Amino acid sequence: MFNVCDNKLIKFTVLSFRVAKMSLTEYSCEKSKYRYTQHQLMALICLMKRLRRDYRLFTSIIQLMPEICLILDLKKIPHYTALQKFFKRIKSQVIDEIMNQTVKLFDIKNPWVALDGTGHSC
Repeated sequence: MFNVCDNKLIKFTVLSFRVAKMSLTEYSCEKSKYRYTQHQLMALICLMKRLRRDYRLFTSIIQLMPEICLILDLKKIPHYTALQKFFKRIKSQVIDEIMNQTVKLFDIKNPWVALDGTGHSC
């Protein structure tokens, strides 16, 4: 039988979510729409980068992962543009720090590095 606790993507998501909670405020500003927390969006970005998928494909994939949605307490899957806008808004140093902390906690020996058109690197 499949044990969710042994799934590496679940573990990675849990750790990313915890690190995001330690590193970010819940919402970026008072006038936020309060649909998704920065913690949820950051954990999704980390998982997307880990899976090496683009925004559109990732949001389609995440719909098929109910365990991830439960862990992140997602009532609705964010539109891919919500992830894009969050990624553009967040500072590179914050993303680097969160990814580095997650990699250290997960004990990944040789993490890969990728650059994209936004100027952020992970």
